[in-house]
Amino acid sequence: MFIIYYLSYNPNISRLTIKPSLFAMNKSPFLILTALFAITLFSCSEKEAALTTTDPLQELQFEVVDSIMVDVLDELIILDYQEELDQYMMREKKGGNILLVNGKGEIIEKAELAGEGPNQVSMIWEGRFLGTDQLIFKELSANMDYHVFGRDFQKIEKIKGSAVGLNSIFISFYRQTFTPWTEGGKNFILGEEVNSYNPGEIDPEKIGGDFYNQVKTGFFYDSSQDSITYLSLYPEDWVPRKTNRWIGQSFPYMSFDTKRKRAAVLPPIGDQLFLYDFEGGSLVHEKAIALSHPDRNQEIPDVLRDYQLYPSFSDVKTFGEYQLVIFYTAIPEDVLNEFRAKGESYQQDPAYRKAMSKYRVPRYIIVKDDQQVGILNELPVEGTVNLGLSDGSLIVKAADGEVERDYNLFYKIRLVEE
Repeated sequence: MFIIYYLSYNPNISRLTIKPSLFAMNKSPFLILTALFAITLFSCSEKEAALTTTDPLQELQFEVVDSIMVDVLDELIILDYQEELDQYMMREKKGGNILLVNGKGEIIEKAELAGEGPNQVSMIWEGRFLGTDQLIFKELSANMDYHVFGRDFQKIEKIKGSAVGLNSIFISFYRQTFTPWTEGGKNFILGEEVNSYNPGEIDPEKIGGDFYNQVKTGFFYDSSQDSITYLSLYPEDWVPRKTNRWIGQSFPYMSFDTKRKRAAVLPPIGDQLFLYDFEGGSLVHEKAIALSHPDRNQEIPDVLRDYQLYPSFSDVKTFGEYQLVIFYTAIPEDVLNEFRAKGESYQQDPAYRKAMSKYRVPRYIIVKDDQQVGILNELPVEGTVNLGLSDGSLIVKAADGEVERDYNLFYKIRLVEE
């Protein structure tokens, strides 16, 4: 159950009625001020107590408030939502088509953007709205260039990407690694870039934990200067960096709220979420949030330990004033060892995939106002969290049913507040 504490003014606690017969005639001004101070202090103490009584492990409830059905046979993924226009940008999961869909699920525009033509991008994986009249797509390539299109799907410009040396590629259908916005006639991009350093110059096997001090996997692009500034996404108070302990690259995830100019940074390993204000092209005022969940009670693992044995974080999404932290539970070590004993190709075994579905299940942690306010073990509908919206809702891509659909179904869910 979600609890809201209202810290409003309470006249029964903090208001003192002074009667002349009691105070003005018989008490000194000093005593009057002392009484007022004591009562005010008592009131503030009660308010502070209310703030600290939120149970971080209380299980919260979400409810379905709307659904979107798109009459397309090919499987779709939502890339972004434009609030002013009430439009979604969608991409075919296995194709090169980009669709603009309104809030009713009706297709407004459709274009095949993946390709080698002058108004195409060789390989599209991510895309966002840039204001109300432009679209921007990240090219999956050595440079990770960005391509800006008009609403007519005509290319306007190509922005040099933030990649320096190609050393890692992470593919996720349901998360975006960059956030663009417009302000004062200028275009800006804040994002993650795991290829922001040259692996030939920085060897983690040699420098160990100092990797977290040297590598900057965040970036900020300012169109007015046509420049990219690299930012460190390894928080100063993140335990492995603070203790100079090498646990692997553990590239952090980032979610950015363009309205509040606030970034949430989540290292996959550990038990911390970090919140920053974005000011002057930098992430400032670092705030560490301790995270906990009954299914995440392991110590930070050794770098050689199999990733499946640790419940690593997999994403962070901002929805309204909240952050949703996502992780997958660990597979028991004896179960994993049983499959390993079958040989190197154990991951191709259907029984292994079935075991993964059983043991590696999603769990959620909810953060608000610089503190964890609860957990969620199951969504109200079967599916995958696709997108967080500024109105405080989440978009869930419905799971495949027993009967194959000839359409795509998305649910909008919201936290039940009481």
